[in-house]
Amino acid sequence: MSLQDLKEQVAQLPAKDQLELVSTIIQSLQGEPQLNDWQFLVARPHPWRKQLFIKGRKLLASSVWRDMLANGMTPEQAANNWDLPLVVIQEAIQYCETHQELLMLEAEEERHRLQEKGVSLEPSPAA
Repeated sequence: MSLQDLKEQVAQLPAKDQLELVSTIIQSLQGEPQLNDWQFLVARPHPWRKQLFIKGRKLLASSVWRDMLANGMTPEQAANNWDLPLVVIQEAIQYCETHQELLMLEAEEERHRLQEKGVSLEPSPAA
């Protein structure tokens, strides 16, 4: 079964079941992060989030990576923007590129949790 097939099946479930399923998948997908593989990334206690943070900051590696992609930044520009050494940015990129499935599932989990709280994820129409 492909990831797209799984995503379509999950979308057909009620929102509460989707949230529980995505949480279960996230927990089983990575278990405990392989911290020995990363010099500048660390795990932080969280009820459901398993992805790693930049060491010494309350900053998800994926936040740096997504910001870099969204703004068309080079790793050097991202390092300057986030005031981090280039080697930290390079490690965050490597981590995110090798854990895209986990990052996608956690993004889905966050969307479901926000929607359950009634937070609108669509931009307001321009006046």
